[in-house]
Amino acid sequence: MMRPGLLITVFLAGAALMSLEMASFRLVEPELGSDIVVWGSLISVFLGGLAIGSIVGGRWADSRPSLAKLGLILATGGAVALAIPLYADAVLAWTYPGAGAPLPSEWGTGGAGGTTLAVYHPPDMRWPALLAGTLLFGLPAVLLGMVSPYAARLFIREMPHMGASLGQVYGVSTIGSILGTLGTAFYLIAIMGTRSLLSLNGAVLLALGAALVVAGSVRRKPSPETHA
Repeated sequence: MMRPGLLITVFLAGAALMSLEMASFRLVEPELGSDIVVWGSLISVFLGGLAIGSIVGGRWADSRPSLAKLGLILATGGAVALAIPLYADAVLAWTYPGAGAPLPSEWGTGGAGGTTLAVYHPPDMRWPALLAGTLLFGLPAVLLGMVSPYAARLFIREMPHMGASLGQVYGVSTIGSILGTLGTAFYLIAIMGTRSLLSLNGAVLLALGAALVVAGSVRRKPSPETHA
């Protein structure tokens, strides 16, 4: 039963990761806009988090891996995701305290024709977007990036064929990521809104993490036959 549970875990973690990434675009859009610079910054934050998480998760997985530890990783990621709506406005206001683009009515009047053409130069959003994305989503991206290599280590222990085990883990994780992306973009954002979706992802990860901690504790308990 451990192998199906691990596959479900990486599926849900992959879906949650991509759902968070899609929600991140909507969360920062009112303050930072939706320019390609903003999208590129947020995507880079998630990719960087995945890279760091894969390295750290792989190292941790070689040191007495257990379901309980994997559960703690997921629960921590869920707690951070739940907290994001609480401090998102403060982070966005601090990283970019600008007033945004002027409205047409604010362009000014005067001149021979009664109006003055004003050329609007958009602010440089590269570093504010990168900083905001890192502060808001860097940690959950790292934590969720740890899940697949850690789960793969546990999965390999249960199966003799390493290549097949790794292929199943990362394949299922990627399928979850695809469904998380499409589900968020097609339905969940419109139905729930951005902040409620962040809270939902956090709650799912917390519940999944708690279930793994309980399952890991049960597996560690010696069976009655051991004392016979």
